[in-house]
Amino acid sequence: MIAPTTTIDMPPTTAGPKLQPGLESGHALMQHGEAAFYDFVAQQLEPALGRSLPQMEVRCKNLSIVAKVPVVKHSSSSATSELPSVYNSLKHV
Repeated sequence: MIAPTTTIDMPPTTAGPKLQPGLESGHALMQHGEAAFYDFVAQQLEPALGRSLPQMEVRCKNLSIVAKVPVVKHSSSSATSELPSVYNSLKHV
């Protein structure tokens, strides 16, 4: 068994009251950590969908990820800065 390395890998604890993240900013949403944020999103989605969200566990050993990310210099006036996404990658093929 591989030990959890982030709070995402840890199962939610049922002890104690649920933390309600603040909705005024992104920083307030993440104030209690990503696990509390994901729990909050699940609490909002499950009643809207009328069912529980599917669960999946992914474990990796010796994982290596390589990504080619375009870098645009801001001094160039003809270049546009885009976020690397599947759509933007396919758009330029």
